[in-house]
Amino acid sequence: MINQPANAALATSSAPVLIVIDMQLRLAPAMADYQEVCARVKLLTEVADKLELEHIITEQNPQGLGTTDPSLVSASAKVVAKDTFSAVQSEAFIGAIEELGESHFFLCGMESHVCVYHTANELLALGYRVTVLADAVCSRDPENKALALAQLRHNGAQICSSETAIFAWMNSCRHPQFRDILALIK
Repeated sequence: MINQPANAALATSSAPVLIVIDMQLRLAPAMADYQEVCARVKLLTEVADKLELEHIITEQNPQGLGTTDPSLVSASAKVVAKDTFSAVQSEAFIGAIEELGESHFFLCGMESHVCVYHTANELLALGYRVTVLADAVCSRDPENKALALAQLRHNGAQICSSETAIFAWMNSCRHPQFRDILALIK
């Protein structure tokens, strides 16, 4: 239920898809800024639900690291387990994105310099548009996050804030969900 923006930096003829990477509670205590990032990811998943955007949640080795923070999982999300750092190397993930057709992937989660980084690079290599939501990713060391974002930008990923993406997804204050989403943001 989104209106596609014309000529905007985040505009694309492909459908936006939110990918939440490895937001598992067992990993959370080691992450810098986890609470702030978790709040941003929660906002993104709520907006994705309201806009009826596809969203995929990955879980790194859930048998060993547990499952995703339950506050981030909605009924409409597709949860995919993986053992590789790049989700693209998971058959279940590839199957999920191939079902979606042409897509523009918006990535959030952890860790910025490991699973987010490798997933973004491999999606770029496959020819997908990738945007990393800088305020919705984290690493144990903030310097690793900064280095990963700089390298991803150099590799062709767009880097923006969650709010920039959310407003791009709506495109206009005339969007039927605008007021509801604005209330979530404020």
